[in-house]
Amino acid sequence: MEKHDIARLDGQINDLSAQLTSLADNTDLEELRRLFHQPWWTTPAEFMLVSGVVYAMQEHAKFLTNLKQVLIDGSRAVGSESELNPQPLPPKQSDLR
Repeated sequence: MEKHDIARLDGQINDLSAQLTSLADNTDLEELRRLFHQPWWTTPAEFMLVSGVVYAMQEHAKFLTNLKQVLIDGSRAVGSESELNPQPLPPKQSDLR
């Protein structure tokens, strides 16, 4: 059986935290907001490209938020009392007939 490398996992979580903190820094996005109000900005193709990337980033951010919650909820459930003493599942509808 493979040993758990808790130190490595802890380092990965620290790296993830740093990456998410960096991602949350919106200084560059504020610059983008100033840029697209300039009269020379932008062609229809450039607008389509930028708005498409913004949409994709929004969807990825939502997915990461949900994935983070699954990670935390699942980690909390590991070894919880309810997991150690699971309750029986309710009967299926077909079993009630």
